[in-house]
This record gives sequence, structure tokens and C-alpha cells, in this order.
Amino acid sequence: MKCNHGMKRKLLLAAITMLLTIIAVAPVRADNAVKLRILVVSTGEVAEDLGLAYIKPVLDEMGVPYVVLNTRVQNLTPAFLAASSQGTACKAEEAGCVGNYNGVILTDADLIPGFTSAEWDILHNYEKNFRVREAVLSGWPATYANPKPPHDIYLDYGLVYSSSGHNYDGRWTIPGRYSKEVFEYVNRNNPLPITSLAFATHPRNDMNRMKDGSIPYVEPLLRTGQGETLLSIIRYMKPARKSPMREVLISTITNASFLMHSKVLAYEFVNWATQGVFIGARFIHLAAHVDDLFRTNNQWNPALDKENGIYRLTGADITNAVGKQAALRVAHPTAGNFKLDFAFNGAGAVVNPQAMPLAANWKDDLVAAIVGNKTHFRFINHTFTHADMDKSPVPADAPCDYRTFTSAEAIRAEITANQNVWALLGLPERSENNRVLITGAHSGLKDQKCTDDPALHPGMFNLQADDIAFDAGGANPLLLQAAATAGVEYLAADTSQKAQNVEQYITQYEDGSKTDRLMLPRWPTDIFYNVTNPSQLEDEYNYLYYYRFINAGQNPCEARARACSPRSYREILAIEADTAVRHMLSFSRWPHFFHQSNLARYDENGRTLQFDWLDAVFTKYEGLFTLPVKNLPYYKIGDHTAESLNARSAKIDAIWNRTTNRVTLSANKAVPHLRVTGLSGGEIYGGQLIGNISVDTKATMYEVDRGLTR
Repeated sequence: MKCNHGMKRKLLLAAITMLLTIIAVAPVRADNAVKLRILVVSTGEVAEDLGLAYIKPVLDEMGVPYVVLNTRVQNLTPAFLAASSQGTACKAEEAGCVGNYNGVILTDADLIPGFTSAEWDILHNYEKNFRVREAVLSGWPATYANPKPPHDIYLDYGLVYSSSGHNYDGRWTIPGRYSKEVFEYVNRNNPLPITSLAFATHPRNDMNRMKDGSIPYVEPLLRTGQGETLLSIIRYMKPARKSPMREVLISTITNASFLMHSKVLAYEFVNWATQGVFIGARFIHLAAHVDDLFRTNNQWNPALDKENGIYRLTGADITNAVGKQAALRVAHPTAGNFKLDFAFNGAGAVVNPQAMPLAANWKDDLVAAIVGNKTHFRFINHTFTHADMDKSPVPADAPCDYRTFTSAEAIRAEITANQNVWALLGLPERSENNRVLITGAHSGLKDQKCTDDPALHPGMFNLQADDIAFDAGGANPLLLQAAATAGVEYLAADTSQKAQNVEQYITQYEDGSKTDRLMLPRWPTDIFYNVTNPSQLEDEYNYLYYYRFINAGQNPCEARARACSPRSYREILAIEADTAVRHMLSFSRWPHFFHQSNLARYDENGRTLQFDWLDAVFTKYEGLFTLPVKNLPYYKIGDHTAESLNARSAKIDAIWNRTTNRVTLSANKAVPHLRVTGLSGGEIYGGQLIGNISVDTKATMYEVDRGLTR
């Protein structure tokens, strides 16, 4: 049968109409772009919302840009989530429309009472239209429907409550589809102890639909020993559709910054929400500084409950330390090429710091052992004599007699004399470490008022109570001037002291230079400076934290950070390991510091307090994580800290174009070292690529690589 020309024309017009109809119902997303920034939806301020207080320090430390929407006082609008170049609300399919966030974190599962059903719809529509994931830090496994007909469900996590409790052993059950994407860095062979209130649940996986027609399918990640679910991925699916409309990671465990399980889970909330592409990065760090090398330390006498005697390391102690360090690396795969850092005082090493490098100028076998094994360790300038660098003059009514300096030049001589010893002994990396200084007892950063000596004030429970702190004018400007003229960029601080527990530039003192000194905090431990063996440590620990309160008629349980009963050496190590791992899982670079007495051999097997501590810490850590631990020299910690502070002070513009799978980066100033996770060409860490990128005001494009194929 043949068609006439009129029929052909009708068929052609019908075909064109059908084609145009197909094009019209399939929206073209010209940009399909989102900014690399997280939206944190909270139920209040930090003091009001435990979840916000938990996740905010994590984001800050990692350098991740974020915005907090406080549902107590703010409403969510479409314009808040996506905007055109003119700043008006827009839809994902519109050209030039950019999503303001590439990840959403909810501090609470139902956001009651501040979030309305209409706001849930706005949030979910944004997540669907811009392919943005959501992470829920904690809460009840909610299902909520509108109270008015047709009573449609606007919030449903696909879970049903089964039990609650404060102690569960969480068992990892990562589905195959997510095996390289979530919790790749945890030790999945070990249970994760949950030590706070948790709601255990069961997946429903029924056909109940939400108002948008999607069905929540639950894939458990962490289960109780009885198979209940504690942590899950929810995939919101529609029939006949292969890919999910939305994906949510939900924890029904209470999370807080002081809980160990929360430390383990924290990174994945960020990583999941951003799909592994974000400004910032996380690394696990551990460094151990051994102060006072070449000096003596006073010794605790358990019979007298006070100091009596001294100890100084020997050459044999150093040889033993080389072997123990090698054994530590073998025993702990995450330790890598771990090295101790010696903060040394050259006055105890050489007769004349200006002399030629001749062995005759060395004082004893300790120096010879250090020189012979110098490649096994790292070194830090601790000043020549460990002199006090607090403010001068000493008050006339001072209860003690401490040495101070009356000129910046005299302090500078203390610094440079130790640099000369560095050269004399041929210790490695001298030029790099000339930029770093640890003063004796961190002096010069506060005015101690002579009361920091427990021997002079045995009845004082708080020896720092009358100190003039760093931020109150207690620092010595002569020290800062001397450090500047000696080329010192980084000054060590003690996190236990007021205003010293933050990375900061010291700007409130005139130091005569064009740049400011950067304060690098260090964590103290309860492996005291005046002990060499477990019995000494155990006795002094229990005296300081228990018996002296009992002797004074006080209840030690009511004192902050004290012991309600005496503790054994094993218990002390367990507490120390727990504290240190918490520090590590904060992603901070800060080192822990010890003293040379702690490296003394105390038995025929060559055991030392220092390596007992390190072994306990790595054992605790490896029970939770498989990530290799970064062990950086102090000057590199300083460099990386300076880089991070510079990046945090910049306004970073980053847009991820989902169509091209590229990120465009620029900043309002030069940022030579910007850490970005999920871009090609970076360092592989924890199965992800982490780049160290130079960014400036000119926009530069980078390929996205989430590292999932490795």
C-alpha cells in the first residue's frame, strides 16, 4: 500500500512532535553543579546541641567548609539550598543553577521541634535533584506522617525499634557495594564497643512508601551481637529504577566528642555526606618527644613520697632504645618508620660548644651512643642549658630563685649555642630544625610566679592557680624577640596550660620581626619526668591522684581528673593509651612529650616506660583502625600547621560539575597548600586520594577521583 504526500507529511509532523515531547520531559541539566561545602542542620547552638558540639571540631580540624542551619531560630528555604548567579532560588535543571552544598549532616534524626514537614520536603527535594547525600549523627529511627489527610509520610528511615542500652559490641557488616567506600579504614575484624545510649533497630524493608513514592531499603553497617542494627545506609528507591533517589547514613547511637566510638565514626559522617569529595583532609598522627637529652632528671622516691636522687641516660640505654624502636615497627604495622624525637640540651653533651667536632670534646658514652645512632632518631633544640626564660626581673618577694634573662641577646645565645652543638655532633636536619624551639619547661609563655615547683609548695593541689597566663600578658617579649632574631618560627607550648592549647600566631607581643612566632602545642602525659620504672610511676601516680587527697581529708573522687582508687601500672597504661588514641582520632598533629628518664631500661628484657607507652597506644589504636600513622618531625608539624591556618583564613570557592566530573577551585588569596580529598593526582590514604594543591584567585579545574577502583 502506498502513502500519498499528505499522509507522509502528517506522519513526519507526528514524529517531530513526539521527539519534541520526549526532549521536553527529559530536563537537560546544563550545569548539574554543587559547591564543596557541607550543610549542618542542628537543633541549637553548640552549647544546646550535643551533635553540633561533636561534629564541629571534626570539620574545623579537617578544614572542611560548612554552614550551620540552626532550626531553633532559622527556617530552611529553597534559596538557602540552591541559587542562580543572581542569588535567587533556582531549580537543578536550570542553566546556571548551583547547589550550595555537596553534603548534608543532621545532628538529630527528627530535628524536633524546629523542623516542619514542609522543610523536610525542601531538604529531600534538594538531595534528590542535586544528588546530595545525607548523614544523621544520632537519634530515634523516626517515621512521621502529616497529621492531616491524606496523612502522607514525609520522614521514614525504614527502621523499627527493637531495644536500647548503654553497652553494645558493634560488629561490622559492610555490604559489598560499599566495601571500598565506607569505613574502609576501620579494623572490621574487631567489634566496636558502644558505651553510650543506643537504640538498636531492625530493618523493615517493606513496601511502605513515602509521599514522593520512594521506599526506604536498609543496608546495615554495624550490628549488635544479636543482629540488631546500630548504623545503616538507607537507599530510597522507586520501582523499576536502578539507582536510589536519595541515600542516607544514619546512626541510632548517641555520639559525643568525648566518646571513643564517636571518634571512630566521626570521619565517615563527613566522608559519606560529601561522597568522598571535599575541601580538607584527615590524617592520623603520633609523635613522641623525649625532652632533656644529655641532662639529669630528679627521681621520685616511693619510700619518701617525694623526689630524691637523679638519673641520666647511658650509652647502653640508647643502644637499647634503637632495638626497642625497631621492634615496635615490626610489632605494629601502622607505625611505619616511627622515630623518637630527642629535645636536647647541649650543655650536658660537650665541653665547649664552639670546639671542632672531635670526640675528645664529648663528655661521655651517652654522647658517643647518640652520635653513633643519630640516624635512628630525630632532634629538636631544647636550649643549651634548659634555662628558665620567664619574665624578669624576679620579684623581690619571690619564694624561689630561678634564673632569668635581662636581654633578648642573652636568650638568643642560649638558642644558638645549642645549634652549635647540633653542628658539633653532626646531628641530622640541622638547618630545618633551626626554625623550631622548645624552651625549658615551656618557659617564657607564662609567668609562673615561682609556684610551679611541688617541692617548694607540697600542700598546693593546683600549682598553676596563680600563674599569669599567656593570653593575660604572661609571656616574655624578650624570648619572642630572641626567637625571631635566631630564625625560630615555631615555639612549643604545653596544652595543659591556659591559652596554650591552640595553634596560633603570637601577635600580641612586639618581637621585632616581620612575621609572628607560631605556637605549636604538645600534649603532656602521666608518664612523669622523674620516673624510670613501673614501681616509681605507680607510686607517684597514686600519691598525686589519690593518697594526698586522702591524707588531706578530701574525697579524691570529687576532684577533677583524679582517681577514686589506687591504680596498677597496667591500669595506668590502659588509661594513657585511651587518652592518646582519642588525641590521634581528633586528627590533630600535636606531639606527646616525655623526658629522658622514661627511656631508661628497667628490666633484663630492655623494657622502658617510653616503649611500654608506645606499645599500649599502638595496640589500642590498631584494635580500631588500620590507617598508617603519620610520624612527622616537629618542623614539618609546624609547616603543615602554618599551611592549614593559611587555608582556613582563605575564602575557597569550589564547584563540582557532576556532568564533567571536575572541580573548579579558586580563592580570594594565594593558598600554596590546600588539602583536598577526592581529586586525581593526590596521595593515597585510607583508600582515598588526598591532594596538596596550590590555589589562587585564578580558577583552575581538576578531575575528580574518589579512589573507589583502587
